[in-house]
Amino acid sequence: MSFRAVVTVCLICVAALSPACARSWQPTSSSASPGIRQTDAPIRLGVDARMLSDEPWTYAGSRGHVIRTRNYRIYTTLDDQILRARTASFLEYALAHYRSAIVLLPGPPRRMDTYVMASRTQWQTLTRHLMGKQAEMLIKIPRGGFASRGIGVYYDIGLRDTLAIAAHEGWHQYTQRTFGQTLPVWLEEGLASYMEGHRWNGTIPEFRPWANTERFDQLRRAQRAGSLLPLVELLNAQPQDFLDSSDDAGLTYYAQVWALTHFLDQGAGEKYNQSLRDLLLDATAGTLSRALELHLGRARASATLAQRAGTGVFLAYFNTDLEQVAVEYSQFVRLVTATGSREFIVQGKNPIVRRPQHE
Repeated sequence: MSFRAVVTVCLICVAALSPACARSWQPTSSSASPGIRQTDAPIRLGVDARMLSDEPWTYAGSRGHVIRTRNYRIYTTLDDQILRARTASFLEYALAHYRSAIVLLPGPPRRMDTYVMASRTQWQTLTRHLMGKQAEMLIKIPRGGFASRGIGVYYDIGLRDTLAIAAHEGWHQYTQRTFGQTLPVWLEEGLASYMEGHRWNGTIPEFRPWANTERFDQLRRAQRAGSLLPLVELLNAQPQDFLDSSDDAGLTYYAQVWALTHFLDQGAGEKYNQSLRDLLLDATAGTLSRALELHLGRARASATLAQRAGTGVFLAYFNTDLEQVAVEYSQFVRLVTATGSREFIVQGKNPIVRRPQHE
């Protein structure tokens, strides 16, 4: 089972922090906040990926390590020295990507705790210890990990898949610790999937949101099978809706929100990009509710924030004509999945703008 199948059934328990958590980050306006585009030569934040300390740690009788980097405290029982070292630096590079892929976002207010256990048994024991009543739901995850209350909890499923899970769940961990208010589920999961894409340059990860063949392949399969969710259904869906599904509907959901995030970032002539930036900055600063109230009224804004699903945020920030944007999104998906696109996905390049004009 690939890590993407794991993420499909991973129930994310998002705990929003109060707006006070973002007080150190108060942009005066969206136009004053530098937008950073994901191109072949993206602007990158400086990354301090050094392992600052490595001390002994013991959990349930198993020897391990507690590793500190600039932004993370990693508790691990991993025997695999390569994975242990890669995890420490990977998390720092991933965090820099979260903060700069679309718009410049603040760093977390304090180090984030991450657990990477050597076995599923250790992971289950730790999950019960950390999560209380929620643990029984979480340990049903067949393979992988989760993020909750700003803590990431994973176990070894191989170098590639463990780090890919960490990239996805790490976004949730980051928003839980840093954002003043929560994003709608369709965007939170879409951005987490968007943040997965990376390639390796030696021992250095290079994050490229398009470099995600698993999401692309599933999107193309669903497109060709005619099984994509209509936009309104996609906005109203949540990952747990697909837990008991016997087909790959869950994988299609994640592929579609991955594509939807790319669409809002770069599709339709980038007409929605500034709105995406505004939304991220408002959620970070804790002013999302204020913006929703202006567009939806207080009662509907409150319900939208509480449900974290539905069309409310989309209507307020992107387009009130859902039929129009549904057509634009469908056209975008067709272009992304057209013949010849996969070679650009493998390279981490936009398959639409990179395709030769004669195709």
